[in-house]
Amino acid sequence: MKALLVRRNATDCNKGFSLIELLVALAVIALLIALLLPVIAKARANAQRLVCLANVRSIGQASALYASDHDGSHPHWSGWQVWGGQGDGQGGDEAGLGWTELLGTHIENSNIFLDPARPREEAPIAYFIAARFSWFKYQRQFSSVNNRFVLFPSSFVKAGDCNDPGLFVHPYGTVTDRLPDCDQDDATQPTLFFEGELTPHGDLSNIVFFDGHAASFSEYEPSTMTWHARKMLPWSLEPLGDD
Repeated sequence: MKALLVRRNATDCNKGFSLIELLVALAVIALLIALLLPVIAKARANAQRLVCLANVRSIGQASALYASDHDGSHPHWSGWQVWGGQGDGQGGDEAGLGWTELLGTHIENSNIFLDPARPREEAPIAYFIAARFSWFKYQRQFSSVNNRFVLFPSSFVKAGDCNDPGLFVHPYGTVTDRLPDCDQDDATQPTLFFEGELTPHGDLSNIVFFDGHAASFSEYEPSTMTWHARKMLPWSLEPLGDD
């Protein structure tokens, strides 16, 4: 009798899972995956945004170091510049250096210009430098902001996420006849918080101010930020009556 029970137990152990049991197990696994994927995706997106925020803060620090070596003047903005180009017009490269190239000696590596939420090939430079104030003041390229002009360092935007498709190459952006620009700026067009923009971090964009602090914003906040070095102004491309 004992031997018979042993043989039955051995037979039962070799039966394995039934089809219904397997289907239930697979359904449970699929449900767990469906529940976890959004959480994982959200955590990944938040991590990318934080890396981007750190990059923006580092750009602000590098710009401040550059200014300390140039009598208070921050890197100038110019036209369409290709990183490491010769200024010979090839690939759309205009004469002169881009602001990212000017910061080259004040950064540890060029990875601070990469946003992990963007494609590396089409967006090797993910950020813009504030240039609208110097454009309205001087009406020329290769102009920059000097610290002595800045009355609101905690509100004056220095740099941030560039979200204008017209400043990125296809297929990420809309430019088809040039190599990626390493001198993105907001001199003549807004680069964030406008309809149809690229939004690598959902509805948030990272900005660094002249005092060095950086934060994420979902919209332009006239009460806390300004594109003008001496006035608190809402974003607009309308001509100003004076400086």
